[in-house]
Amino acid sequence: MRVTSPIGDLPFEVEAVRIEGRELIVDGRLGAWQSRIHVEAADVPMLARALRLPLAAVAAAGLAAILVGRRG
Repeated sequence: MRVTSPIGDLPFEVEAVRIEGRELIVDGRLGAWQSRIHVEAADVPMLARALRLPLAAVAAAGLAAILVGRRG
């Protein structure tokens, strides 16, 4: 993954993913810096809005594959 920031494009390397309490924790490195991302239940609506178009495209492609498979 790459993160674009005011200091430039930096690689983000995921080192671990775990659940702590009610949070999803992603540990990694952002360039030279150790980083941690906390995702909690309050973040779900924001993530759903951001992912709605990619998820809709995946769903449409899956439906098309099923329909094409039924024809053959």
